Amino acid sequence: MNAVAVQERLQVQRVNVEIMGERYTIRGDADPGYIAEVGRFVDERMRELKDASSGLSRARLAVLTAINIADELLQERMADRGDSEATEQVLQRTRQLISLLDEGLIGDTEF
Repeated sequence: MNAVAVQERLQVQRVNVEIMGERYTIRGDADPGYIAEVGRFVDERMRELKDASSGLSRARLAVLTAINIADELLQERMADRGDSEATEQVLQRTRQLISLLDEGLIGDTEF
């Protein structure tokens, strides 16, 4: 194993989380506190869905939770894109106004 592979392997964290009463070991290079928070978030979301929908199997509950979390993520991404488009429009308009000011077409040409 080369030095880079050894170093990468040493950076991988193992964090135990409990989701719906089951213990899972999650491996990743993120901060252990962050990994634990992700586990708590998933546990909380699964419990909320379980309380709202009776009789779901554990597998179905996990899939529906994943779908709900993915839906939230995609909605956030779409909202961010919308904000980016609005920001880009403002930037374009600002550039146009700056260009008009530079050309002396609007505003006072004497400083």
